[in-house]
Amino acid sequence: MPREDSITAAERRKYLKLVAPLYTKAGRMNRSALLTEMPAVTGLHRKSLLRLLHGPTLNRAPNKPWVRQRRYKAAVADVVRVVWESLGYVCAERLTPALLPTAEHLAQWGEVVLTPDLIERLTTISRATVE
Repeated sequence: MPREDSITAAERRKYLKLVAPLYTKAGRMNRSALLTEMPAVTGLHRKSLLRLLHGPTLNRAPNKPWVRQRRYKAAVADVVRVVWESLGYVCAERLTPALLPTAEHLAQWGEVVLTPDLIERLTTISRATVE
């Protein structure tokens, strides 16, 4: 539960941006006095304040959205779609075990082209991915 007298992270950064130029220009004794005052105002530990003040910037690092890389290429999706259509649009639970044998059968008739990499991917594909 936050205390009423605590400041927000944005207010803390704003305060540190105001104090940082004073800290860099100050002498040794004045720096010590500033470092004694800053924990009382910000609520941060003295060592954390030193890391922030001596860091490259006081701005927050932008959030980078995490994007999962695709494990299966478009060729795998095309083979799964062709097999799915040829089996009469069955559910993923029934399609997954029959995927590789049916794909090999369709490759004999020239409906799909199977490479060794594609065969390996079809053997490791999960039901959830097929869905």
